[in-house]
Amino acid sequence: MFKTAKRIINFKTLFIIFIYIFIKSDKKNFTTYEIKEESMATSLLEGDYVIAIKNSNEINRGDILIFNNLEKNIDVVKRVIGLPRESIKSENGVVSINNDSTLDVWGKSLTDNFTSQTLGDNEVFVLGDQRKISTSDSRTLGPISLENCWKVKYRYWPIYRIKSYE
Repeated sequence: MFKTAKRIINFKTLFIIFIYIFIKSDKKNFTTYEIKEESMATSLLEGDYVIAIKNSNEINRGDILIFNNLEKNIDVVKRVIGLPRESIKSENGVVSINNDSTLDVWGKSLTDNFTSQTLGDNEVFVLGDQRKISTSDSRTLGPISLENCWKVKYRYWPIYRIKSYE
């Protein structure tokens, strides 16, 4: 029984070392990231670890992105709500895209009102799933350029919450 426990602990340790050494490099097209905020709960919880790939221009509504908030110089993780060349706004808690209300299945609370914003060719509109506690999203930062975004592909830690985001 103790040998089995040692093997699991050793496997877990080797797995973490592998992820750190081989994936953490900035020269690759993928990176790891630790979730440090609660704005994406229940999809991503504080303390979860994810693997993200450099944006490959295949962004869809509902994808989760990591980008740098230049005002605070921190990385944040948010969900794509508006796609390039769309117009997005929120009135009375309802998000509208191109003047059509959308079924916002990701929002865990009502979205505060914000005025209409038209996105450019290489921009997206992002929000956290927990709209009341979410900061550093497009309501305050404006549209996010896709050039420096990372698309979350996998949650690999904790091991019982492994998930693919395809």
